[in-house]
Amino acid sequence: MGNTCDSKPVPSAKPVLVYWALHGRSDFCQAMLYAGGVPFELDETTANAWPASKADTPFGQVPVLKHGEMTIGQGGAINRYCARIAGLYPTDVQEAAVCDMFIEEVMDIFGAIFKAKNAPDADAKTAAWKMLEGEHLPTHFKLLEKNLEKSGKPFLGGDKANAADVAFFAVHNLYTKTGIDVEGAIADCPKLKAALEGTLKVGDLKSFPNRGLYFTSDPSHDSF
Repeated sequence: MGNTCDSKPVPSAKPVLVYWALHGRSDFCQAMLYAGGVPFELDETTANAWPASKADTPFGQVPVLKHGEMTIGQGGAINRYCARIAGLYPTDVQEAAVCDMFIEEVMDIFGAIFKAKNAPDADAKTAAWKMLEGEHLPTHFKLLEKNLEKSGKPFLGGDKANAADVAFFAVHNLYTKTGIDVEGAIADCPKLKAALEGTLKVGDLKSFPNRGLYFTSDPSHDSF
């Protein structure tokens, strides 16, 4: 028998997310909150005080989420917490494991974006963006498509969208903002595209805001 513990009610105060008004690591937890219709505050002031505010974070990095008396770091923990309070995370342990599997795949898709961001010069950056557009995204999108075909379900989450689908929305949106041809990458994945379109109908996700660019394939942009 597993250990049990008394659960506490979710704080009534709004969650406060410490991050910049940029598309980046925090897009995933923000998407969970939008999909669940959970109001929150974006604390840019603390983020903009970086690195002076670094010592006040659990692990010297952002994003950080504050909710009531709780403060947590680490993006995966923040994403799952936001998914839980948004009602998007499965309570069944096996369903949760499948959801986690897809979230980890999505984070693998996201992680490769740093290869382009951190490439040593303009030519290397351009080549990295082309690789992401022509190889990385199509490969991973087709893997997700294969899983949807195998499950016979309309969403990664099964019969309805869950945190896995919202995470995919976030990574698709992030890459779209960079200016590469994401629609071309998903064109051969009709089930994945339909799941994305269905996910956009969840909660307030259609109202997901346009933020500043930290990742971009545009050589003329300051963030290139």
